[in-house]
Amino acid sequence: MNRLFGCYLLLSGLALLGPHRPASWPLLAAAHLVLAALAFALPHGASSQRGSLARWLGDFYPLLVMPLLYAELPLLNQALLGGGYFDDLVIGWERALFGGAPAREFAAAAPWPWLSEPLHAAYISYYPIIYAPPLLIAWRSGHEAAREAVFTLSFVFFAHYLFFVYFPVEGPRYRFAAPGGAIADWPAYRLAHALLEAGSSRGAAFPSSHVAVSIATTVVCWRRLRALTPLVALLTIGLAVGAVYGGFHYAIDVVAAAVLGLLLALAAPALQRRLERAPGGGA
Repeated sequence: MNRLFGCYLLLSGLALLGPHRPASWPLLAAAHLVLAALAFALPHGASSQRGSLARWLGDFYPLLVMPLLYAELPLLNQALLGGGYFDDLVIGWERALFGGAPAREFAAAAPWPWLSEPLHAAYISYYPIIYAPPLLIAWRSGHEAAREAVFTLSFVFFAHYLFFVYFPVEGPRYRFAAPGGAIADWPAYRLAHALLEAGSSRGAAFPSSHVAVSIATTVVCWRRLRALTPLVALLTIGLAVGAVYGGFHYAIDVVAAAVLGLLLALAAPALQRRLERAPGGGA
């Protein structure tokens, strides 16, 4: 876990060497380097005492700091590209694959609250999907199972965050008006849009980390919480459809994330074992 975190800090921090870096870039670069050095230096596991606070923090700290890393993404991609985005390229892929613009057309073609509200509610379910299953796994199956789950989700997060740094895409939220009409007066719609207005990071659209991490969580549940898998899978499907319906993502964002998220989630346990066998351990 620690090595994975350290690698992400180094790879993402390279963007601070870009031509549009902010005046504070030396401080930010130093923070990346110091934290990466600490991550590589940490021993395998934070504590040998099961259930200790140190053990819990050692298991879950990547997910705890993920919102901070997400908030940093616009600064990194702007340092590198100065506010340049690849939406036109992605929109071209979307038109070639779908023959149109689903993120603009879906809700306009189906402006029904009975459809909109469940899809927006599923989109909001992303937040408990991140944290609830790993906590349940830790409670039911213990430290090693929890570490595997957190490693898998962190691996998917970090891969997508690197896309957002080096291949930033704004997404339809910044390019087009939000779906309106009768669906805009309902609570799940309002909450989903309010959450994104308060905490969305510019350039973090392709591939959709919401979809990829939710798919990874479904894989994790299949391994460790089989009874919860149908619910998480259903929410993931609703989230993926809702991402396009609500105008939060291009449809191509969802397709790319579904493929990448599944592949990374399947590959994560083998990568974790390989890192832990390497000299020094502490993946």
